[in-house]
Amino acid sequence: MDRLYTAQEMAKIAGAGCEGCGACCRDMGESVRLDPLDVHELTLHLSRSFADLVDFAIGLHAEDGVILPHLLMTSAEPVPQCVFLQDDGRCGIHDFRPGLCRLFPLGRNYDGASFQYFVVEGACSLPGRTKVRIDKWLGVSEIKPYEKFISDWHYFVKALKEKVSHVSDPEKVRALNLQLLETFYVTPYDPMRSFYNQFGMRLLRARRTML
Repeated sequence: MDRLYTAQEMAKIAGAGCEGCGACCRDMGESVRLDPLDVHELTLHLSRSFADLVDFAIGLHAEDGVILPHLLMTSAEPVPQCVFLQDDGRCGIHDFRPGLCRLFPLGRNYDGASFQYFVVEGACSLPGRTKVRIDKWLGVSEIKPYEKFISDWHYFVKALKEKVSHVSDPEKVRALNLQLLETFYVTPYDPMRSFYNQFGMRLLRARRTML
């Protein structure tokens, strides 16, 4: 990690001549984690509920005792690939792709309060990379509320993992995970209202009742 960037800075991340090789969409395991905004966008644009998408496009995995969703890979041989990767190597949900897909080949470095971006060296093998402003690369309409959401979610999940690590009763852990999923993923967000405002209200309640 050579240096850190803000969203308003330029970084050499655009793959000149990308023709949809799909390499970044294959063999990712459970690593494409889905935050509440990702799932909101998927349910909204695919017109399917969270429950409908589980086992079709969304899987669930445990991270330090906390259950979180991720984008599923198919069982295709020889290499598993994203369920939304098309035959031409293009993304079938590009307009509403998850945040980690938008981020690639960047990573986030969290400093305890917020985060900055860094270029993941070797993440993409395409030559001739060119500079682009990071907020333009991410392609989200409201970068400041988006970054606040990303930061708030990261630190909430981190705090929840810490709490779970001290809970010895498996039923209490299960109850916390069910509450997490119900609060942030299962219960739909109103598409006619700001997602960020709705998330903020849910987060306030969850901090009081879960942490």
